[in-house]
Amino acid sequence: MGSTRKNVMAALTAALLWAFAFVAPAAVKPASELLLVTGRYSLFGLCGLYVLCRGWSRLKAMPVRRILFGLYIGFVGYFVFYICVSYSATMGSGFITAVVVGSSPITIAVAGNFAEKRMSWRELIAPVILILSGILLLSVSDFIEGDHADGSNDSTYGVLLAIMAMLTWSYFVVRNAQSQRTWKTKPDPTIWAALVAMGAGGASMVLLPFAIASTPEETFDPYPLFKIIAWCVFLGVIGSWWGTYIWVKAAQGIPVPLVGPLLATETIFGAILSLPVERRLPTWTEVGGALFILAGITVYMIFDIRNSRLRGSRGTRDEKGSTDTSDVPAVI
Repeated sequence: MGSTRKNVMAALTAALLWAFAFVAPAAVKPASELLLVTGRYSLFGLCGLYVLCRGWSRLKAMPVRRILFGLYIGFVGYFVFYICVSYSATMGSGFITAVVVGSSPITIAVAGNFAEKRMSWRELIAPVILILSGILLLSVSDFIEGDHADGSNDSTYGVLLAIMAMLTWSYFVVRNAQSQRTWKTKPDPTIWAALVAMGAGGASMVLLPFAIASTPEETFDPYPLFKIIAWCVFLGVIGSWWGTYIWVKAAQGIPVPLVGPLLATETIFGAILSLPVERRLPTWTEVGGALFILAGITVYMIFDIRNSRLRGSRGTRDEKGSTDTSDVPAVI
């Protein structure tokens, strides 16, 4: 019991570290969103490059197509995802971005259900309706609150970018999990994580000179420059690399039904942390939208936990049957 509690606390620590990604775009201003993304993932990619160099023999043993796939999903699931998150957070709100991206368990469930039926489609109706209602409420919050005369277009674009981030992350999770389950020889987890990091870092290193050239000159004054460097180091090394290491270690000792709720705390932390940075309280419509989305995730997780227990009880009764690990979520 004590070991499980320690692992849960470690997983919550990792989720908190990841949550700062929703705060950073507003915190590093006047630096551009592109500079934050490329700076963060260039450092993340260098961490991955270091691991790949040390594990060169294991990397050479992998088929080329798998290496390319690891780089590809790293580019999509990290680089493209955080581009959407960064611009969404500055055009709209870090609070709204975190809440919308937090609904990704539902899109992951819908996409995963096509490939591997985890629950009945009827059980997904209520969570999907609640999620869509929450996103709709967040999308029109400026009009409801009477702020539509100034900046409503940016807020709408911010919500759309948050939805793109949610879909991008869902695609990454589903494709990564499917590939790992269908390969007969599982890749080394450390090498795989390094490949994903290099996928995000490679694109960042290519675009970093352009990001620096397109950044406002005031960013290179002493304090703004120190701020952007500190955030890039924190997000790239501590948040992305170390946070993922903590999560992977902790997840090995966490019961499967707890993995989903613990992952969901990342966006809850992100929404809470974003408000002090934006120096405001959430509006009533934002609170309402967040509650709808939180309710949708809760309903989904209740169904998912119940179904996981049913599958587990059937597995224990079948003493001579093969072990089925298809319901164990992949740790990213």
